[in-house]
Amino acid sequence: MEIRHTISPEMELIDELDYSEMDSMLARKIQQLMTFFSLLIPDMSNEEEQMLDEALIRTYAKFGITYAKFGITHDNDSLYRNRNCYPPQMKPMPIIGDLHAELLDNPLTQRLAVIISRFVTGSAQSFNQQTNVDLTNKYIVLDLSELKGKLLPVGMFIALDYVWDTVKADRTKKKAIMIDEIWQLIGASSNRMAAEFCLTIFKTIRGFGGAAISATQDLSDFFGLEDGKYGRAIINNSKNKIILNLEPDEAKTVQEVLKLTRTELRSITQFERGEALVCSNSNKVPVVIKASQEEQEMITTDRAELEAILRERQKDNTHSEPNAYSDGNTHCAQNTHSEGR
Repeated sequence: MEIRHTISPEMELIDELDYSEMDSMLARKIQQLMTFFSLLIPDMSNEEEQMLDEALIRTYAKFGITYAKFGITHDNDSLYRNRNCYPPQMKPMPIIGDLHAELLDNPLTQRLAVIISRFVTGSAQSFNQQTNVDLTNKYIVLDLSELKGKLLPVGMFIALDYVWDTVKADRTKKKAIMIDEIWQLIGASSNRMAAEFCLTIFKTIRGFGGAAISATQDLSDFFGLEDGKYGRAIINNSKNKIILNLEPDEAKTVQEVLKLTRTELRSITQFERGEALVCSNSNKVPVVIKASQEEQEMITTDRAELEAILRERQKDNTHSEPNAYSDGNTHCAQNTHSEGR
């Protein structure tokens, strides 16, 4: 629920505008939060959406009063402790537990409160805290590997929301967004609001000096929402497409979208590992992608290759031990010490 200052002084200087005096930053944040909650609660009614919107506004207003004379409102000045330094000092922001308490107070939003309680007192309560990472670091890893089921698209959206804010902050810097398994956000199990957010990135990121890259293995889900509307739009807004080996049914879908010939269709169903068809504008070129040994070791999932890597590293470790000895097929390292007498 943190509202971040996302416009750099350089952009304000280039555009000769004070962006903090323009659109309400609170309104933009609530828009993003409504998308987040729509992923979490797909069956939310129109009435519940309206009451959630109002609860969010009250939560920000009440929380801000704790740290200043006035709360966080649609007046952008209300977000700051000190705007005259860089980066500007923002007020502490509410967490999801503060919203949960607000929802519990209203009998009409208690169903929403029960669902959200997973993030407050349940297994996902790690989401219910202030940001504890220095987001000014040059290198930040957003690790979603432990999120499963319904929490994965929710976590992906939170990460993507932060990344998109960072991309928009400074148009003078090169940047790229890479969204792996994008079907989680634009597929049949997602919803229109999340898919629109992803599509907006692909439509507008060039205007912020960046590039967007998506990857998916599940084409049925990639084209699964609203008859493939968002999957097709993302492909149409992508200059370059790389097609790896596909099953015949999936290949026919790609043939229709990318206007492939019968020969190209046959090729992508017969590709070996590392072979691909690159489509750029009206050009379609078959290529072979060769990984270096280091890259191969980092990405391989082949059991035989992993066993070979393990044997090689065990061999290297054994040779590096000064007191190693061999007993049959077992290699041991003898750990000795002197007690001093």
